[in-house]
Amino acid sequence: MSASSSCLDLIGRPYRLGGGDGTIDCIQMVYEVLSRLGISTPSFQDSWYTDSRFTISRALLNWGKRVEGAIYNGDVGITTDSTPIFVVACHDGVLYINQHLDAVAWCPIGKVPARWFRYCPTKNS
Repeated sequence: MSASSSCLDLIGRPYRLGGGDGTIDCIQMVYEVLSRLGISTPSFQDSWYTDSRFTISRALLNWGKRVEGAIYNGDVGITTDSTPIFVVACHDGVLYINQHLDAVAWCPIGKVPARWFRYCPTKNS
């Protein structure tokens, strides 16, 4: 099984803010996908649960670079909705928390409006 398809087994996993007991939240989902893809992750910041999209985006720029859209598995997005939510590119689509289902879901790239970031090793120092 390839790394990208193994990320799809997260679909349907129940959502709960903070995760635990078999549940996952959007930040944990992104970290899980990046780990499965062998991509280094930025230091986790508890403040991401309450920070603005601008503050989170600025923190991610210390780890990666801003890109116009998701192209590669592991590209990380912050939704442009009123509440920033982490999403991640996986298998030609986007894994995200579907708030109607309270679970991880997948949709085609371009269906989730987001600001995208890509891991950049030269910035990971």
